[in-house]
Amino acid sequence: MILILAEKPIAGARIATILSSGRARKKTYRKHPYWEFELNGRPAVLVPLKGHIIDVDFLPELNRWSEDTLSTLPDAPLEHVVTERTVASLLKSLAPKVEEIIIATDADREGEAIGLESAELVMKYARREIPLRRAYFSALTKRDILSAFENLREPKRALAESAFTRREIDLIWGAALTRAISLYSNRRGKAFLSIGRVQSPTLAIIVEREREIERFVPIPYWTIDATLAFSGEKFSARYAEGQIWQEPMAQMLYKTAKAAKQGTVTRVELRQDKIPRPVPFDTTTFLREANKHLGLPTSEALKIAESLYMKGLISYPRTDNQTYPPSLGFRGILNKLKSVKNYAPFAEELLQQDVFRPSSGRKADDHPPIHPVDVSKGKLSEKERKVYDLIARRFLATLMAPGTLERRNVHININGVPFVAEGRRITQKGWTAVYPVSLRESAVPPLSDGDRVDVVSLKLAKSQTKPPSRYSEGELVKRMEALGLGTKSTRAEIIAKLFARKYISGRKAIKPTELGRKLVEVLERYAPELATPNMTAELEKALDAIAAGEKTKQDVFSVSADRLKSVLNELSQHKSEIRQSLGDEGGAAA
Repeated sequence: MILILAEKPIAGARIATILSSGRARKKTYRKHPYWEFELNGRPAVLVPLKGHIIDVDFLPELNRWSEDTLSTLPDAPLEHVVTERTVASLLKSLAPKVEEIIIATDADREGEAIGLESAELVMKYARREIPLRRAYFSALTKRDILSAFENLREPKRALAESAFTRREIDLIWGAALTRAISLYSNRRGKAFLSIGRVQSPTLAIIVEREREIERFVPIPYWTIDATLAFSGEKFSARYAEGQIWQEPMAQMLYKTAKAAKQGTVTRVELRQDKIPRPVPFDTTTFLREANKHLGLPTSEALKIAESLYMKGLISYPRTDNQTYPPSLGFRGILNKLKSVKNYAPFAEELLQQDVFRPSSGRKADDHPPIHPVDVSKGKLSEKERKVYDLIARRFLATLMAPGTLERRNVHININGVPFVAEGRRITQKGWTAVYPVSLRESAVPPLSDGDRVDVVSLKLAKSQTKPPSRYSEGELVKRMEALGLGTKSTRAEIIAKLFARKYISGRKAIKPTELGRKLVEVLERYAPELATPNMTAELEKALDAIAAGEKTKQDVFSVSADRLKSVLNELSQHKSEIRQSLGDEGGAAA
């Protein structure tokens, strides 16, 4: 019997249906679904997992929060515990008959780890080695699944080892630091304080931006705006030098121009600019755009994308790649999009091309960029529909022609004071016809050198320079990526944790709460490594090195444990100061 391991029930159902040409028989084991069918003339059983069915934890004697055990946590042994007992029991019942195992979980670090740990559990139950193969795919489509099963490969054990290492290090760091800061501040029970190697420097980024805003000293400046007219057509112009930093100069220029009834066109500049196409969606870019255009929290946007992937509508949504592979099958995707009214005109136009030349960005040895693979034949929720629409339109935009923007700058002399009227007009829509873009058009009459224009009105306005803006969720994800904080799969989750812990507030303009700010101040003072991205970024590189086979798990664990001991030692030397800064004032002790 062939045992196929899928990641979740909805993905399992699709894979079983495709491999069996719709003849798979659905069964249940204690309400958990699985499917039986024939694969290449052999009996096969597909069991969907529930993500990780095995977790890691400290030994029971170390689960009690006390200062006595803190110093032992960095080197503490961990035990592997079956958390999904029903799935494990089903695998145990099948193990004696299993002759081959095929892992068909998501093709990333976590998917590799989920599949391998489950396959090894089956071998443990069977008490023997079982041939093990891997099906790699980037979309739950018939084409991708059949191709993956026709070209089975060896599992990437180093990739899984990297995921196992991350999970165990995150457990140890999170538990040790959270217990230390909570115990030292006497905030226990529901009032405990959570810190970690990624969420703490991320919180520090937000706090530092708030400080920049508070430190900012606005500088006043003045602008002069003119309403002009030519042959009865009104248009706007502005003092050509822009901001004026001295009020006497601004008043002088304003009075000089105001004394004139007309101005003279001295020069007309006409330029055609390309509007570059957007690059294909990697995970970070997708999350930023979903947050910007749809107003979705990044964690929710990723969950919706995962749901669309499981339904076979889009490719795998966790990727660092911004370059389509030549084998993507553009024509097939466009033929499917052609059946949807909103996309039909664009898809039909693109299908007239003999060759597709998409835009491209960063190239990574990863899944292809996020793109549609099918159109919905069932009902989607409103949010699912909007996310799918954004992904479909982005895909079309990457294949369409660049837009063209005509810029017409008209320079006008008003009593010796230079003004400029800026006209912007999209002359060729290209990709901007299908994808949202922030381009404001402004009209300027067809003026020529020497033309006279009427001065309708002038306005002198005082303004101030603005402080840096607070991060939106999309901008924060981008900043985390730039600093090496977290991964494409975890950044949205980290931000969601900061909101859940009430360390930050505000979705479109994130600011730290008083508690979040105090926590960062304590870390900066007594454990500065936790308030900067350097250490976390170094660990991410080390985890990548494990995945590449350049380091071992023990190499990374040894360095990690030494770092953690150093941080815990720093915190323990400042217990009273931490209590004074973060203490619960007697209300949170358990």
